[in-house]
Amino acid sequence: MKISLPPKVKYIIDKIHENNFEAYIVGGCVRDAILGIKPNDYDITTNATPKTIKNIFRGFKCIETGIEHGTISVVIDEEIYEITTYRIEGEYKDHRRPENVDFTNKLEEDLKRRDFTINAMAYNENERLVDLFGGKRDIENKIIKTVGNPYDRFNEDGLRMIRAIRFSSKLDFQIEKDTLLAIYDNATIIKNISLERITDEFNKVMLSNKPENIIYLFKTKLLNNLNISSEEDENKIEKLYKKISILKKIDKVLVKRLVVLDYIIENLNIDCKMFCKQLVYSKKTNKDHDIILDLIKETDINNLDKIKIKKILNQIDRKLFEDYLDINRVIYEDEENYEKIIDILKEIEENKECYTIKNLKVNGKDIMAQGYENKAVGQVLNYLLNQVIINPNLNKKNLLIKKIKEI
Repeated sequence: MKISLPPKVKYIIDKIHENNFEAYIVGGCVRDAILGIKPNDYDITTNATPKTIKNIFRGFKCIETGIEHGTISVVIDEEIYEITTYRIEGEYKDHRRPENVDFTNKLEEDLKRRDFTINAMAYNENERLVDLFGGKRDIENKIIKTVGNPYDRFNEDGLRMIRAIRFSSKLDFQIEKDTLLAIYDNATIIKNISLERITDEFNKVMLSNKPENIIYLFKTKLLNNLNISSEEDENKIEKLYKKISILKKIDKVLVKRLVVLDYIIENLNIDCKMFCKQLVYSKKTNKDHDIILDLIKETDINNLDKIKIKKILNQIDRKLFEDYLDINRVIYEDEENYEKIIDILKEIEENKECYTIKNLKVNGKDIMAQGYENKAVGQVLNYLLNQVIINPNLNKKNLLIKKIKEI
């Protein structure tokens, strides 16, 4: 098969060939090209050492991106291309990274250390596709399968177990049965992996086209070994799988999908802690998650009128309120209330109705000018805001001053 290479990638490969070394594009870019997906970037592999690569491209800026792993980044027209020497990896002692990395002259040695067959293919225009482990066949059959023995691959790097789930979600592929069994059998290894790396892969599953594949984390007991879940009831897990299929109907916004997942888990009484609290997220993500989740659990959307909506908008960012509305619409298939409240929001905006203290036509100085002490200013402002929320026409300086005098 023929893969069309971008001119600069072709230039790099040709230049390495001119110096009597091998060079190929490798990994995810080959996989994506076969799938008809435009690669985001192109990784290049070669039998030339980093020192040789720097010499070949001495007319360009070369960055020692990962020199200890054999990677040099060459900058051409402000675009960065990573070139990595064929390598073999030493023994993995912590299920995370090899003790040492050695260079090799054989492409096969480099490809066989990779995680999945679909990521273990190389290509150049002279030899075309180099597929030693059936990656193209597995793409055609929509299968995620490790290169070689899955037990060995997962023992080398436990994160590969979640990466298998991630690729199955991203590509809508099935995890091959022996590979899946090896995840079950090696689930305890996940304890050795940092929560930051786990969170990164988890997020990619959540933001994929098949976020419901998160269910594999429950079924394989990976979550049990992370002390996030201790659910053993297979019927509950099956119910969860059916329910979380709605995740794909939610925008690919991480906090929104996290809220829906946690809400469904809580409603089904699944023995599982909130992902937002157990994995590694920013304070903002956690705060936004809690605000939206509280709105879903505590707000009776059927009784929301303009006054109540403005009081909510005074407390939280409008975007979070809109996220809540969208989630409520999906969970409860409630298009009617969604449209009604969106119309109210538009009306509030068009009429420039005040719902925050900063938009009142008076400020603290105006209140103190009426004889109030500093400590009372906040109370008066909140009182005035409440009056203006009820009656927007009151938001005029002379009317508010009059109100202050009436207090």
